[in-house]
Amino acid sequence: MRCTTTIVRLVFLGLLGCALLESGEPIVAAEPVLIAKPEAFKTLVNPACSHCVTEAKRRAGELKPTDPVLAWTRPGRRGGAIPYRFFMEPYRVINDSYGVFVYDPEAGFARGFPRSLEFSFYGWRNGIMVMKHKDGTLFSTLSGRAFAGPRKGEQLKAIPTITTQWGYWTDAYPSSVAYTMFEKYQPIELRKDDNTDSVRSRGPADKRLPTKTPVVGVSYGGKIRAYRQADLEKAGGLIRDTIGGKRVVVLWYAPTKSAAAYSPNLDPTKTPGSKSPQQVTLEVQKDGSFIDRETKSRWGIEGSA
Repeated sequence: MRCTTTIVRLVFLGLLGCALLESGEPIVAAEPVLIAKPEAFKTLVNPACSHCVTEAKRRAGELKPTDPVLAWTRPGRRGGAIPYRFFMEPYRVINDSYGVFVYDPEAGFARGFPRSLEFSFYGWRNGIMVMKHKDGTLFSTLSGRAFAGPRKGEQLKAIPTITTQWGYWTDAYPSSVAYTMFEKYQPIELRKDDNTDSVRSRGPADKRLPTKTPVVGVSYGGKIRAYRQADLEKAGGLIRDTIGGKRVVVLWYAPTKSAAAYSPNLDPTKTPGSKSPQQVTLEVQKDGSFIDRETKSRWGIEGSA
């Protein structure tokens, strides 16, 4: 496991960029407001692929180690990373043979769904970005749930993604996939103000926390729970919990401000010689990485040993 080229993975759980806090108090939900504005952002479809090590050289003067990226992992390979300033900020929805990747800065999340070339940016609903399938079905980019159209009620399955930084990812996985950063892809600064259409679509804010409080949302078995970033930091970067009957570890890596949630079991489909899930007990190291008690293997926030 450790010190080999084999990647051993934890079992990924559905990770949301944000979610409602659990509480015994009932919350009266306002009628969702849908603002359709498909012309607001173009959708990028199946861009040419390269590798992080190549693109780091191509745009060395423009890519910063601290640039935020949406990174994904995939079985048997190193996955890839998408820099926000080049791709996520100007496009918001990317259709690719690796997955459908979305970025909603107003709601504070980026994530991925199974590959498709048939989605496009559509607008906002209740403060959450909406994408439209070519058959007319509208999906929440946060939950992945269809709320209107011929496939209403359908749920897209999340693929394993994390938000991290270009420097961290390229140091760990230089041979992983990146999009070819042709000259037409120019870096732009991330906007600091909220999109007015996103704001207009929001219902009343839950008053139990300030509106901009960063939280990590985790969903499993129909249950959803949110963890404040401040509580993850206070816990030292690891919270153990149970959601929907599943044991969960919620991890926080302070150097890149990355969060992820996993079942603390090795994924047998990605673990050589294993036929069933093997439980691991993670602990946080001084450098913010994780190590398991059972084998002393070191783990990254992306869930790989």
